Amino acid sequence: MKAVNYHIPVLLKETIDMLVINKHGVYLDCTLGGGGHARKILESIEPDGYVLGIDRDKQAIDYASNELSSFKNFKGENINFARINELEQIVFGMQFDGILLDLGVSSKQIDDPERGFMYSEDGELDMRMDHAQGISACDIINSYGPAELVDIFFKYGEERNSRKIAEKIVQYRDKKKIRTTGELADIIGSVCSKNFRIKTLSRIFQALRIEVNKELDELQTVLDFSMNILKPNGRVAVISYHSLEDRIVKQFINEYSTGCNCPKEFPKCVCDKKPIIRSITKKPICASEEEIKVNSRSRSAKLRIFEKI
Repeated sequence: MKAVNYHIPVLLKETIDMLVINKHGVYLDCTLGGGGHARKILESIEPDGYVLGIDRDKQAIDYASNELSSFKNFKGENINFARINELEQIVFGMQFDGILLDLGVSSKQIDDPERGFMYSEDGELDMRMDHAQGISACDIINSYGPAELVDIFFKYGEERNSRKIAEKIVQYRDKKKIRTTGELADIIGSVCSKNFRIKTLSRIFQALRIEVNKELDELQTVLDFSMNILKPNGRVAVISYHSLEDRIVKQFINEYSTGCNCPKEFPKCVCDKKPIIRSITKKPICASEEEIKVNSRSRSAKLRIFEKI
């Protein structure tokens, strides 16, 4: 397997420079992928530092563990980051100086038609990041009611034609089960104009992927749990790729970096709310034009970092 099968690490220098503040520290890469970010962390810390990398995709764990086998202070674990509380290391009290979440789907997954993420090539309608999980995009498209489909397309894809697309899907599946990405793309294309076809396909496929993998729920879960496993002054770096993810991260930072939320007319605080984090990035860091030229998938990336007080 060649390294090109996994995406080029996005915002690599910016992330490592701001995340690795203790060269003897312990770091958690929650989205190991091809191991690009983990490698840079390992190269930036001393031998007595440590990196634990996790990924829900077994193929990614196998690949990255092989690529990083020369680092004795690295270990990879096959687990969804929303379930990190089940990891043996964390159960026995491991705490971290830095946690990384790169929320993008890897190029390896996107570019493989068999994974069902692409609308540009025909393949099985799947979209599961972890094949061991139950529900697939095929299950959703063929079993969810029209109202549920509309809700998914509008909520996760922000698609204005959600109702028309859902109705067309239901009409089609009443005659024949929808099994492939090509079939679904054709159905969607029959509803929208040619000028907006690509954008509409992108939104619907994004919405399905989020629903299949419960991405937004899991992001909220791992952000909440990070407070339990982060050392004081430890940092969390999150790279998001669409507004729904970034909004969750931004809201989390705003919620936990502010203190008293009593009404202004109260003479003194009665809520006793104290900030538990501080924002390191006042605004999200985006990729430079130079990086975008080399890696087009960095165009939509936004990096936010916060630190536990």
